[in-house]
Amino acid sequence: MSRLVGLAFAVALLLSSANPVREAFSRYKVIEAYEIRPGILVMPRYSADGQLCEVGLQRRLYSPGKVRLDASLSRKEIDQVFEELVPDDERGPRSKDFGGALITRAGHGITTTIDFQNVLIQFFSEELSASKESEVTGGDVVATIHWKNRQCQ
Repeated sequence: MSRLVGLAFAVALLLSSANPVREAFSRYKVIEAYEIRPGILVMPRYSADGQLCEVGLQRRLYSPGKVRLDASLSRKEIDQVFEELVPDDERGPRSKDFGGALITRAGHGITTTIDFQNVLIQFFSEELSASKESEVTGGDVVATIHWKNRQCQ
């Protein structure tokens, strides 16, 4: 009988102190992210029926032992990830409106939207000004895919 009481006490002690670190963050929202390439994260969102409805893509700036200050991604890296996540046949044909791409500027931000039949792909960039006469465009900082026929929760 004393063994049973001792075992119950040990189990209760283990359960109460199972992971105090997780408890410290339990009040915060958990974010789902995957490192799809070394140093590149994708963060999916889902529709009510569990289908992908949006994917965000960005550089991983912090990892143990390394801090990266340059958040930019190359268009080649982005295109490779997008081709893997949404192949051409799933995207559908490119829209003919605005030549298939719309570029908008707001302050130092540039958003490039490429419209396909089934998805919108957006590139968010920072415009860096070297001087008043010349402008240097910074790299893409964040890219997203939005499925047109799927509503995110």
